[in-house]
Amino acid sequence: MNERKLKVLLVEDEQILRENIAQFLELKKFKVIQAKNGLEADYILKKANPDIIICDISMPFMNGIQLLKQVRKNDQYNHIPFIFLTAKAEKEDLRTGMVSGADDYIIKPFTFSELFNSIQKRIERLSQIRNNSHLSNALEGSISLSSEEEHRALSQIETLSKTESKILKKIALGMTSLLISQELNISIRTAENHRHNICKKLNLKGSNSLIKFALKFKSVL
Repeated sequence: MNERKLKVLLVEDEQILRENIAQFLELKKFKVIQAKNGLEADYILKKANPDIIICDISMPFMNGIQLLKQVRKNDQYNHIPFIFLTAKAEKEDLRTGMVSGADDYIIKPFTFSELFNSIQKRIERLSQIRNNSHLSNALEGSISLSSEEEHRALSQIETLSKTESKILKKIALGMTSLLISQELNISIRTAENHRHNICKKLNLKGSNSLIKFALKFKSVL
């Protein structure tokens, strides 16, 4: 039985570059869906359900940062790894993109090896997250929070720091402390301390209750 090919949504307005990248990725056994700007990609996204998005920053109609923001605010797509292709002159836009939730960036001109390595890392991370989500879903069925506990926790969301809010969102995606530490470039101990502080602020009793809460209310976090 053939394995399903991973789908890449490639968004690039330079036709020759886009087609060259697509040809390379197809040789690497990816299924590539091409779009020439963010607006076209946003339309395709609703039908294609890609595994990863590779996107230029400067494009007509809808640029890469605008597309990224559309992706990250949609619960159906916000887990999809997003890699920017950027020119050196776009540093300010790049900072905005990374703050908005991009997973990686590659500066033009780049080699296909650089691109492939970045894709591989994002896919491995996504695979780990999905595996941990299965564990989280199993936990969800075995832990119960009362409506009073849920209401109390929701009322305290605003007391979380920016870092704690970011970590809570990643917990909602099924990420462990190890994955969170790698994603945010912090130690595992620091990630665990943040989880402990989140539980304390939200009046949740332990890590399992935190996972249950994050999974149930991830759309409002």
